[in-house]
Amino acid sequence: MTRTTKITLGAALFAVLASLVVALTATSGGAQAEAQTGAQTAAQPPTRHFVANLKGSTAPFALGYTLADKSSVSSLSSLPAGVQSVFWLGQKCPTPADSSFKAKIDALASNPKVFAYYLSDEPHIGDCPGGPAALRSRADYIRAASGGRQKSFIVLSKVADYKPFAPASSHVDLVGLDPYPCSIAHPQCDLSKIGEKVTAARAAGVPLTAIVPVYQAFGQERTTSHYYNQPTAAQEHAILTEWKRLVPSPVMDYTYGWGNQSSANPTLVDSVALQNVFATFFATGR
Repeated sequence: MTRTTKITLGAALFAVLASLVVALTATSGGAQAEAQTGAQTAAQPPTRHFVANLKGSTAPFALGYTLADKSSVSSLSSLPAGVQSVFWLGQKCPTPADSSFKAKIDALASNPKVFAYYLSDEPHIGDCPGGPAALRSRADYIRAASGGRQKSFIVLSKVADYKPFAPASSHVDLVGLDPYPCSIAHPQCDLSKIGEKVTAARAAGVPLTAIVPVYQAFGQERTTSHYYNQPTAAQEHAILTEWKRLVPSPVMDYTYGWGNQSSANPTLVDSVALQNVFATFFATGR
């Protein structure tokens, strides 16, 4: 065998060994990455599911909802095991934490049935320039009184409000976004509205981890001012799927809503088909 042949064979053997080392390293790295992902998933608490306007109904809990709207201390004891409240202390234009607000928080701060406080529903900076500072005082008091266990929550509707009410300014923990995609203007439901609002919120400084998807489960077909359409089962599934693509693991999500209102009728209570969509999605993620 010539020296040249020996060198060629040696080089080939070296290449094979190097490939094996790379493959083993990649396999090991992949296993480590999978283990880390699994650990992160295990450490991530499951998403809590909030539904509003229960009006005393307990039916949503069988569908997988784990958060209920409450506004009185006495009603908390009626919540079943595994269900907490998003306690309503909301104001359209928030005011600073005063002695009355602090007393309410002090009375509830150690109550295990309170997960979060609903502090404002769709405030607008144009109407409420002092709102972010007022929310800051409220959110900070909740955080201090509860040792960080309880959360502060608001819902925003207009993109113009995202930056002034973002957590950096308002100190709130969770921000709901409510792009309702199904309406007479969009009878097939415009899912792009969801992505547009998520993108705008993140650009305005709302972290992905703070975003709360707000699911449309209502219409206005039975009201005097019909604009929104209640989604069909297929449309609802598409809404949930799109939200999951954009916000995969929210701390909580929010379905609006269960019971009828003057501005929302029909609602989730009226559609078994929609209830089945939510129950399946909460149980399987699909």
